[in-house]
Amino acid sequence: MINKNKIFPKLISNIPNILTLSRLFLTFPLILFLELNKINYVFALIVLGGITDYYDGFFARKLNLKTKFGAILDPLTDKVFLLIPLLWLCKIDLIPFWSLAIILFRELIISAFRTTIDDGLPASKLGKLKTLSFFISLLIFFLPFQIDLLSNLGAIFYWIGFILTLITFMDYLSAKKNTI
Repeated sequence: MINKNKIFPKLISNIPNILTLSRLFLTFPLILFLELNKINYVFALIVLGGITDYYDGFFARKLNLKTKFGAILDPLTDKVFLLIPLLWLCKIDLIPFWSLAIILFRELIISAFRTTIDDGLPASKLGKLKTLSFFISLLIFFLPFQIDLLSNLGAIFYWIGFILTLITFMDYLSAKKNTI
């Protein structure tokens, strides 16, 4: 017989990780709907991904459910979830390849650092702002309706995210120079 008293607390303690994993698995339908050019579905998945990202951090902090697994998986999932639509935007020439290549380079290097640090190298406030800028950019680019002014705003948020990518990369490198 299954002891529910042992399973339920274990499940609760993993809510942030479950939310992070659910966001990671949302990337598969995200890829499919991007390929099929189903922008309404892409928009809905980006919104859902943003909600799960907010709540996994909220529960981890408020319920003190931080784990090294979550500290590594959450930012990695953010990267996967944001980079896939950014790749698509590059494919349709809305953002330049060179900028996305720099973003990808930074994300791979920081992700590698995270696996070698005991606390998973938590995101800085600027790093969180970078992710938020890209998220807002994607929300605007994938709105179910198109308005030129909003498309320009999406590009502005993309470039803010890009600049923050460069700044946070330098910040991480200088702060972690002793671990290299």
